[in-house]
Amino acid sequence: MPRQFPLEKTRNIGIMAHIDAGKTTTTERILFYTGRVHKIGETHEGAATMDWMAQEQERGITITSAATTCQWKNHRINIIDTPGHVDFTVEVERSLRVLDGAVSVFCAKGGVEPQSETVWRQADKYGVPRIAYINKMDIMGADFYADVKMMKDRLGANAVPLQLPIGKEDTFKGIVDLLTMKCEVYYDELGKDVREEEIPEDMKALAEEYRNNLLEAVAEED
Repeated sequence: MPRQFPLEKTRNIGIMAHIDAGKTTTTERILFYTGRVHKIGETHEGAATMDWMAQEQERGITITSAATTCQWKNHRINIIDTPGHVDFTVEVERSLRVLDGAVSVFCAKGGVEPQSETVWRQADKYGVPRIAYINKMDIMGADFYADVKMMKDRLGANAVPLQLPIGKEDTFKGIVDLLTMKCEVYYDELGKDVREEEIPEDMKALAEEYRNNLLEAVAEED
């Protein structure tokens, strides 16, 4: 049977994080917005697609690594959702061996947790490229810039933002994309009504500063 997607258009991407960072919830959103599923499963309801074991559904946590697939921009993305609890770290290490890259999820309030450091070291061990995603920007105590600093200080990571949040906690309403230098603003709680707009005047200087930092970081790697 011929492959639907050639190997060069197939990627194995892991989702890794400390417990309660929103890793499985993030995976559920990826599956929904890529059209893989037509209803978002919530972990607290025991309905998450990736939490297939009865114990996972009861506790609302991931115990074993689970794999699924979706399609995006003519690529097949194999997603591996890994456990966040320290007791199941071995599951993360098993998954890292087959990954092309990983998304490391951080809670905007908690930042870098001890388990974040553990899985980061494991990814270093296997040379897995990573992109960081700061989740839960709408919760009390969210601090994007503190999280970025923690990544640099505690993980030794070259953390260079690609996007900046517009607001935080109950004023969080979108992001500034430093690649396009445009905003994506959410006009409903679920993020279904997203509109591209110009960068607000009070964020233009900050956006320019971080874009320059990004360009300098790219130039250093060239």
